[in-house]
Parts: sequence; C-alpha cells; structure tokens
Amino acid sequence: MDIRPIRTDRLSDKIVNQMIMMMREGHLKSGDKLPNEGLLAEQFGVSRGILREALTQLQAQGYIRRKPKDGTYIQDDIQSMLMNDSVNELLKKTTYSDLLDFRETLELKMVEKVIERASDEEIEDIIEGLGVADNEEVQHDMDHYFHYKLAQASKNIFFMNFIDTYYDLISEIAVKSNRDQVRRNQIAEEHLAIAQAISKRDKDAAKNAVLHHMKMVDKTVIGEKGK
Repeated sequence: MDIRPIRTDRLSDKIVNQMIMMMREGHLKSGDKLPNEGLLAEQFGVSRGILREALTQLQAQGYIRRKPKDGTYIQDDIQSMLMNDSVNELLKKTTYSDLLDFRETLELKMVEKVIERASDEEIEDIIEGLGVADNEEVQHDMDHYFHYKLAQASKNIFFMNFIDTYYDLISEIAVKSNRDQVRRNQIAEEHLAIAQAISKRDKDAAKNAVLHHMKMVDKTVIGEKGK
C-alpha cells in the first residue's frame, strides 16, 4: 500500500507566507518598519524563536532588511519584487510556444506604434544603435537596447516599463540562439531590416520583418534542442 506522509507546514513558513500576502495586499508597504520582535511574535501568537526563523527566511529571500540597533524594514520597491516573483512563477508554467507567441504579439504591436508615433530623430537613434555583437553578453545588451528604444519610440508607457523590467525573462527563448557568431550576424541583419522598414513608415514591411525574425529565433532554438 502506497501511503504518503502527511505534510505539516512549519509555523515559520506560515508566517512567511502570511507576511508576503500582506505585502501583496498593501498592508505592508515599501520601507515600512516592522514592530519589534516581541510584539510581532505576540501578534502572530508564536515564540520569538519561530518568529526569528521566519524573518531570517524573509531576509534571505530579499523581502526585508535588518538594521542593527534600529529594526527590521520592508525592502524598498517591494511591489516590483513581488511582481517579478509572480512573473517567474508564471514562466515556470509557460511553454516555449506560449512565450514565443507573446513576444511575437508584443513586437508586432510595438513596431506598429513606433511607425505611428515616433519622430524621424527617434527612428534614426534606433538605427544608430544597431551593430554586430562579438559575444553572447554583448548580444544580450544590444537586444535589450534595441527593444527598449522601440518601446520608448512607441510612446507607450507600458511597453517601456515592461521591456525595462522583464526583458531578461521574455528573452530567455533567444538565449541559445546568441551562441553562434553566424547567428549573431543574422540577428543584426534582422534588426536592421525591422528598423529600415520603420524608417520608411511601412507597417507591412516592418511586421513581415518581425515575423521573419521570430521565425529565425524559433528555428535556431529548435535546432539547439535537437543537438
């Protein structure tokens, strides 16, 4: 008979989860100072030892910071941290196909808005930032810069904030495609094709260039998986 042991969560884990929920709901905000350990332990109905264990976990995870002889504080910009955690959890459940679809939809809409809203100077700035990377790290930085400049030129604050904050997450599907210098040269050409179509204010050509770029990303990643 296959009997699995019943899981009993530690009290400290329950405190950690409750405090994170309080942060998500706004009851604990960035920079808030927590009550002293004695009072906090009393409020949770636990011993100081259990409370300290919970606070140590929260500190290790980056949610709080402790100042000697001062107290314990909620980390600055906690909402961005919590949102990153949520996106990370979502990505664990996301398939490669889902992520590719999302990137394609995002980039198609961005180039459309850039063509409609960007000045000639902003488009020229995008083109001037293009080039060929000689290693993976430089390629990643150039990719980020290219997509952020597109988002900036789209005049859409959500695009800008999303690319600035989450580009590392949504770009994971292309990481493997940056390893080969031949592919990095192709990426430079694909980005240039997108930028040139934008400079001509040609929506169809720009969207086709994006679709071709995403097709090549897909092809390269699938090729890597087959190795």
